[in-house]
Amino acid sequence: MSGQSANSIKQETVSCGKAGLKLGRSIPNAVTLLRLVALPHLIWSFNHEVTVAVYALFLFAVGSDFADGFISRKMGVDSKFGATLDAAVDFIFVNGMYLTFILKGIYSPWLLFLVIFMFAQFILTNFCFKKTIYDPVGKYYASLLFGGIGLTLLFPQQITYDIVTVGIAVSTVSVIISRLAYFLKTKA
Repeated sequence: MSGQSANSIKQETVSCGKAGLKLGRSIPNAVTLLRLVALPHLIWSFNHEVTVAVYALFLFAVGSDFADGFISRKMGVDSKFGATLDAAVDFIFVNGMYLTFILKGIYSPWLLFLVIFMFAQFILTNFCFKKTIYDPVGKYYASLLFGGIGLTLLFPQQITYDIVTVGIAVSTVSVIISRLAYFLKTKA
């Protein structure tokens, strides 16, 4: 009898462990999705010049970008799905904000083309190599794009827009060169 109850306790612990793991994996993904939920509110606040809300929502978005990865690593629940979700939400967030800036006349549409091109080449090269490949420079590209959004929101002057435009153009070329060099180095 005692052996039977020990087995049932062990089974309950295992099933709670699996449920806990599923819940643990959903926490960083939920934090990631909160960034996506914040995007339309940020765009609305920006378009209606609600400055405090713009700053608060942008800081929340940046914080959630750091928090989701931190939480998943600390809990030991990082996954390929979580990394893909994070990259997809970053892509939507960045493109949504730069599209908003373009529609306001702040930036040229070719800037958004560069961002979309970079994401597409990242997806295609990862698909071709059947694994996620972060080259040394490319992994910081999204951070630069977030930085450009932050600068645009904080310092709404033409000089800022010019600096962000040049920064994105130069870093895009740098990332392309870095990615090519990385692939050539790993093939050799």
